[in-house]
Amino acid sequence: MIDIHCHLLPGIDDGAKTIEDSMAMICHAMKSGIKKIVATPHIIPGRYNNTRESIQAAFKKVRTELDRNNINIDISYAAEIRFDYVILEMVHNDAVPYLGSYEGERVLLLEFPHTHIPPGHEELIKWLLSRGVRVLIAHPERNRSLSKDIDKVSSLIKLGCLLQITGGSLTGVFNNTFKECAEEIVRRGWGSVIASDAHNLHARCPELEPARRAAEKIIGEAAANKMVFDTPETISQTHFQSN
Repeated sequence: MIDIHCHLLPGIDDGAKTIEDSMAMICHAMKSGIKKIVATPHIIPGRYNNTRESIQAAFKKVRTELDRNNINIDISYAAEIRFDYVILEMVHNDAVPYLGSYEGERVLLLEFPHTHIPPGHEELIKWLLSRGVRVLIAHPERNRSLSKDIDKVSSLIKLGCLLQITGGSLTGVFNNTFKECAEEIVRRGWGSVIASDAHNLHARCPELEPARRAAEKIIGEAAANKMVFDTPETISQTHFQSN
C-alpha cells in the first residue's frame, strides 16, 4: 500500500518530534503493509512556515538514518498546504512541494481550515487548474462544514478536485459525524485516495489496511484497493523535488 499523506519528518510540524519518532513511524508503516510513503509536513503561514528547502533538509535526515540502518522503503516528500493566497506566489515562484502528477497535471495537497470552507476557494482552485495544477483536498470529511452538508463536497468534485480520505475517519478514530461523511464520500465514488495522515504511534498511526477493509465493505475489494494502491501510485510516481 502507498501512503501519500503522513507527518513523519522530524521537528518541523505537529507530527514526529525526533528522528527516533520518524524511524518508529516508518517501521510501523512497513509492518502494517505500507511499501511507499510521501511525507507531507504542514505549510501553514504564520504557524508552520515550512518551505521546500526546510522540508528537504528534514527529509535528508530521515533518508540518511534509513540508509544507516539499512531500512529499505520508497520514501519521498511533498507538503500539506493550508488554504492561503500565499499559494499564488508559491506557484508563480515554482516553490510548491507537489505530491506528483495526475492526468498530466501537478497535484497539490490542499488543506482547508477545520471549521469552514474559506471564501474564495472556488477562485483559487480554478486559478490553479488554469495553470495545470490539480487540487487534492486533504481529509474533506473532517471539515465541519463539509461533514454536515454532503452537497458542499459535491461542489468540490464539480470543480475537478480529488479527495483524500483519512483512514482513521473510516475506522472511527475521530467521531461518528466524520465517519459517516467519509463513508458517504466513499459510497458515492468521490474518494480518490485513502491516506493515514499519521502524526504519531498513538491515535494517528501510519496504517492503511484497517481503512482499506472498511472501504471494501462499502465499495468492494477492487475499488477499495484502487484507493490505497493504484491511484496513490499514479500520483506519487512523478516527484518534482530533488531528493
